Amino acid sequence: MKTKLTVAQRQALLKWFCLILSAILFVSALAAIPHLAAMLPKMTGQAAALLLPDPEPEESNRPLFPIGSGKFTPTAKDEEEQPDESSEPESNGEYEPENPIPEPIPGEGDKPVYPSNLCWYELGETPEMNLLNRTKYSVNLKSFLERDYPIKTEITDEPLVLIVHTHGTESYLPAGYEFYNPQDGYRSHDEEKTVVHVGEVLCKRLKELGINAVHDKTMYDKSDFNQAYVNSRKGIQKALSEYPSIKYVIDVHRDSVFDSSGKNIKPLTEINGEKCAQLMLVIGTDQGGASHPNWRDNLTFATYLQNEINGLFPTLMRPINLRTAAFNQALTKGSVILEVGSCGNNMTEAENAILCFADAYAKLLKDNS
Repeated sequence: MKTKLTVAQRQALLKWFCLILSAILFVSALAAIPHLAAMLPKMTGQAAALLLPDPEPEESNRPLFPIGSGKFTPTAKDEEEQPDESSEPESNGEYEPENPIPEPIPGEGDKPVYPSNLCWYELGETPEMNLLNRTKYSVNLKSFLERDYPIKTEITDEPLVLIVHTHGTESYLPAGYEFYNPQDGYRSHDEEKTVVHVGEVLCKRLKELGINAVHDKTMYDKSDFNQAYVNSRKGIQKALSEYPSIKYVIDVHRDSVFDSSGKNIKPLTEINGEKCAQLMLVIGTDQGGASHPNWRDNLTFATYLQNEINGLFPTLMRPINLRTAAFNQALTKGSVILEVGSCGNNMTEAENAILCFADAYAKLLKDNS
């Protein structure tokens, strides 16, 4: 006798049949994946893209820093400009991978530096002769341009300029850095990281321009910071004795600038498309008690120099800083302290700035020889 299935039993069998068939199809699809993957390289890019999921967007590792509130506001482009193909060499058909230098990435404890224009006027405005007067003397800086140039010189093969470093351990950030670590300090005994390297760039450039210079690389603050000016004075006197032709002394330093909230400010401008640390001339007087009766000759020279640089490289110079201390400047009428940027500037910015300074300095000396 045959057993007849009920309607409910038939529906249950159909359900199980569908489940088993689905399982067989799923297993067959999994088994076919390696064969499909092997076929992908032979497919066109468009067809392959249809079979592959869209990649997840990657986060950029490029650090973002706030811009300083000063007058200088650097501009940044988010995209690389399209190169001019007419200037590119013809391809030989071989792939040449690029090897870009990675941008430095801040680590734990690093803080940003803030670029600012500290020259007291804007780029595009007529350069001004400004004075930051820290003395009791009343000084009209523009009137010093009416005085005679105080130094009689002749350009020869003999050394004319001495470059020294009373605070030779003053250092900069590495090239490309826009951040610093407060725990690292701002000094180094490595010449390549300090104002000594900047002095070497200056010396080399002056010689290329026909101005013979002597570079004393001694770090006079290395052994005893408090005796730095005493020791550098002895070094300057020794050089003047050895080279009587020297009429000018450049004591190369770098500044340290922080605002009231503790932000590390780097004085910065742009000249001929290059970022340059801003510079400052510091001139001493006899107000502090040192014998320096002819300090106005030094200020006259500094005023001529500031005016020369303003004409060639507007916004490079901060105001002249007149101080109560003598800074060994009584030894020659052409002695100045040159502050090249601050501890927030990197070495590239300092190098760019000192090259501009050298060009203007050499021109002034030649024009007044």
